[in-house]
Amino acid sequence: MKKTHVLIAAAALVISISCNIPGNSTPTPAPRPGSIRGILWHEICKFKGGQSGEPVVLGQGCVQWGAGPGDFGPNQVKDDFETGLEGVTLHLGAGACPSTGLATAVTNPAGAYLFEGLSAGTYCVSYSNLTDGNDKLLIPGGPTFPARGEDGFFATVEVAAGEERIVDFGYAFQFYD
Repeated sequence: MKKTHVLIAAAALVISISCNIPGNSTPTPAPRPGSIRGILWHEICKFKGGQSGEPVVLGQGCVQWGAGPGDFGPNQVKDDFETGLEGVTLHLGAGACPSTGLATAVTNPAGAYLFEGLSAGTYCVSYSNLTDGNDKLLIPGGPTFPARGEDGFFATVEVAAGEERIVDFGYAFQFYD
């Protein structure tokens, strides 16, 4: 019985020594980076009437979103006839919105943008129609998606390790054309 205890003790010693030899351990893989991508598209709401007491007739891309006769606008969906907005600068910030300062991206001809190489965490994706030269591209108008009005200029996003998140933005020009 004594020999068995000696063999077990010797085996345990060898295993503990071999685990402490440099290069003999399995490294923990680094988490894969994540990304945020999306599009900023030109929302269109085609309608007729509304002048001089004429009733408004909603057409392609329009929805009635309130009780009043003027409470209508783009449908907050990227329709096939709508295109991306090129040359708009977006910002990425650490943490919940409002936050900027990590990176910027400029939309391509299809309105697409990309932030990559991101660690897991919370990020703010935003843009403004008043800064970065965006005023020359976007005024007069306003955001429609992910929300109508001022809240449509930003989105808070949770990114997990290796995850690709999609954050799209819709924007309509004055008079919805």
